[in-house]
Amino acid sequence: MTRKGLWALLCAAMLLPVACSTVYEDETVYNDIEIPFKDDFRTDTVTYGKLPAEHARHILNLADPSSEIVGKADYTFRTDELISVRQTAEDDSLRITSWSAKTIYDVTLEMYIPEVGEYLPVAYLDSIPGFSRFTFKPSFVGRRNVCRTADGGFVSFECPHLDMEHMMVRLQSDDEHFKKLQKIDAKWTCSFSNYSWTPTAGDNCPYRELRPIYAREWVVIVSNYAYMMTTPEYDYVLSHFSEVMGGDLCDNDKILFDADKYQTEKERFKAEKTFILGQSSPAYGGLGGGYIWTVTDWNFYGHYASFSGWEAIAHEFMHCMGYSHNSNMTYGANNEAGVNVGWTVFIWQLHMWLSRKGDLPYTDRNLLGFHKPENAPYRDCDINAIFQDDAVLEQNIEKFYKQSRLVKYFTEHPVTVTTAKGKEETK
Repeated sequence: MTRKGLWALLCAAMLLPVACSTVYEDETVYNDIEIPFKDDFRTDTVTYGKLPAEHARHILNLADPSSEIVGKADYTFRTDELISVRQTAEDDSLRITSWSAKTIYDVTLEMYIPEVGEYLPVAYLDSIPGFSRFTFKPSFVGRRNVCRTADGGFVSFECPHLDMEHMMVRLQSDDEHFKKLQKIDAKWTCSFSNYSWTPTAGDNCPYRELRPIYAREWVVIVSNYAYMMTTPEYDYVLSHFSEVMGGDLCDNDKILFDADKYQTEKERFKAEKTFILGQSSPAYGGLGGGYIWTVTDWNFYGHYASFSGWEAIAHEFMHCMGYSHNSNMTYGANNEAGVNVGWTVFIWQLHMWLSRKGDLPYTDRNLLGFHKPENAPYRDCDINAIFQDDAVLEQNIEKFYKQSRLVKYFTEHPVTVTTAKGKEETK
């Protein structure tokens, strides 16, 4: 049989169009193979602990100076891609960066290979440690591969190099924490800054140093906040705000939100936005507006308790969204019925409800241990007394939990959602 005839037979057997490769048509080598075919595509197994030291490291290490992380492109993350996969600049390796504070287990990295026309399991990662960065080179690059396609056919391909403009990447895992992170759809790009702080700035400076211990908590805060915006409870409240919270939100002109305003703002709050995260002086409590999103020391450990931290976090966020103190988006305000209504009131109560349910990426303050005595050398603040004793803290949380309008509402009116199979489930 001529070479031309054999190539025609091969493409027919693969059940793929003749033009099955265009991305690398000048470099891709198709080899004639005999029938029956043998699938030799290999899924790599990557174990973080076995990688060479130069290819694996932790980020946001407590002992690192703030200069290691502020204003650095390598310390920029997206809330809708907290586990990122990039091609390295040096070679055909993949670099995985985890902005998860928790270790994630049993992850499969799949890549869409244009020559195959579907996703292939390129690597199995037995774990992705929290706050880590590591690189590896996929073994399919630079060699001829034969793989079975989803329709039962076979395809032979050789990729001389990675082309991440065409080779799309996705991660698959049944890890519960990973699935929570994957739900986040807020498109926020976040980085870190010391702003005007310097070692000689003095107490009059409105900012403080953003050491890694603060940056780690910022990742937790932002992840939890963005995740809250994906929950059925959040969606329900923004469609029934007055019913749940006892009154409506209002803008800078004190005009009450209508149904359309709630919907457009819900979408805007999750849209593309850049935030530069920092630590503000205790004298200010927080500073926000434009891309500036900063809070002060007690918010970095108080946010786990819901009642301490989230009002400041949400307050500065709303300044970034263009709201002033004339609205009730930055501060709660009593309405004619005497009910304290506002965005910040809603957010701390939603956080408390979801935290008690365990429906947040992070609920355990001991995971990072900002407040622990052994971490005192890495922070520049003391810990408020009520956050030093778990029993005392729990009493305060319980008190606020019982006072929450949102908690009372959802206790009496559980939210139901329709699953993909058409069944209703109570959340």
